[in-house]
Amino acid sequence: MRRYLFTPGPVELSKKVKEATKGQMISHRSREFSSLMSGLQLKLRKLLNVQEPVLLFPGSGTSALEALLVNLISRGDKVLSFSCGHFGERFREIASRIGAVVLSFDKPYGEVFTKEEVVGAVNLYSDASAILITHNETSTGAANPIEEIIEGLPADGPLVLVDAVSSIGAMPCYPEKWGVDGLATCSQKGLMAPPGIGIVWLSRRAWEKVRQNKTCPSYSMDFLLMRKYLEKELPQTPVTPPVSLFFALDASLEEVEEEGGFLRRFEERKAYAQSLCKAVEDLGLELLVKNKPSRSCGVTAIRIPGKAESVRKGLLEKGIEVAGGQGALRNEIIRVGHYTREGLSELWDFIQALEETCKELGVAVDKMSFGKIEELYTGRCR
Repeated sequence: MRRYLFTPGPVELSKKVKEATKGQMISHRSREFSSLMSGLQLKLRKLLNVQEPVLLFPGSGTSALEALLVNLISRGDKVLSFSCGHFGERFREIASRIGAVVLSFDKPYGEVFTKEEVVGAVNLYSDASAILITHNETSTGAANPIEEIIEGLPADGPLVLVDAVSSIGAMPCYPEKWGVDGLATCSQKGLMAPPGIGIVWLSRRAWEKVRQNKTCPSYSMDFLLMRKYLEKELPQTPVTPPVSLFFALDASLEEVEEEGGFLRRFEERKAYAQSLCKAVEDLGLELLVKNKPSRSCGVTAIRIPGKAESVRKGLLEKGIEVAGGQGALRNEIIRVGHYTREGLSELWDFIQALEETCKELGVAVDKMSFGKIEELYTGRCR
């Protein structure tokens, strides 16, 4: 069995993307780099279906979240934080460190927020400057219904700031259409590129707030400065970017287009996720996210209470690397990423290894056959 990287980021890279990182460096003030920047703008705006610019800068998904808050939140601002997992908690911690007054709303890990819950909180605290919410919670594999939630919010209400770190590229997310004001993501999950690029998009309303703030306390994360450089005759970045990673991200986006585009990719990831979930349940194991419509298209959390870490290590010995649980879910779950181009062979190899590992550790599971997995997979991916 070949080795698999099934963590929810970083993800395995295609041959084309790996080759793109090996090229000679170019100046980030050159016409060639400007052409690269312009191409990335077109591709990312098409993916998000937006008109406003997409900002790219050195950093991780957490860097993108911090940049979003540093530019839009001031000390003393009231912020409503809706968290259903570890990364929702991180989002609010960043806001707290900036000096925001954070009002916290929590759901048990594995659950998501309803429109009524978020709207009710916003109506109760109408003086809030912003709400923070995660689209796809990487720590649990649960996806909040962002579009539905925003439909119930007042148009002149608080800014809606969304952690889309593990959703962009793996599932539909259309911030302009849905009414999102600020969105943060990165290169190494659904966009299938190496880690190192933070990505942010803002609505027109959010850009007005940035302009009102006038001075960002961070130079390298200053959105007005980034936009100024992006709108030059030769689009560029204010600080030196990770040039090789920009080439890799461009190659990844181009490859998705060659394969039929992101709409096709979203359908494929959803079908694969559903196949994986059903196969795990047929083994006799439990999924953390009970509500099927709330299950992620990019990562699935499997409950193996008390033995999750042993199962994770056993899988690693068989060449399959998955992630463990975080915080209260440590040794309770394993998290399986499926962000790239996993298909029938990957599904079978994973389920086969999971079955063997569980049996070795005394975890009761049922027998699975390739024929059963094939029937399940082809039925959902037809």
